[in-house]
Amino acid sequence: MPEVTVYTVPNCFDCAAVKHLLKEAGIPFREVDISQIPHSREALEMLSGIQSMPQVFAGSRFLGQVAEIRYLVRTGKIREFIDNPP
Repeated sequence: MPEVTVYTVPNCFDCAAVKHLLKEAGIPFREVDISQIPHSREALEMLSGIQSMPQVFAGSRFLGQVAEIRYLVRTGKIREFIDNPP
């Protein structure tokens, strides 16, 4: 199973919401605060196509932001996406 990584910035309500959703669903994750990492937004944009936070990845697969994670958790599809990498 690929590691789930949540890229965040401080004082971000959506970042807190994503972490809460993942915890609620029992999905272990690693949090990376990008606020002190130079050019990290640009690097993430190359992977996901967006610069805003949070960004959630399962391995190298971009899962989405708060709306997508909320949908995946509420529909139960989050495990499917994590357990079956492309």
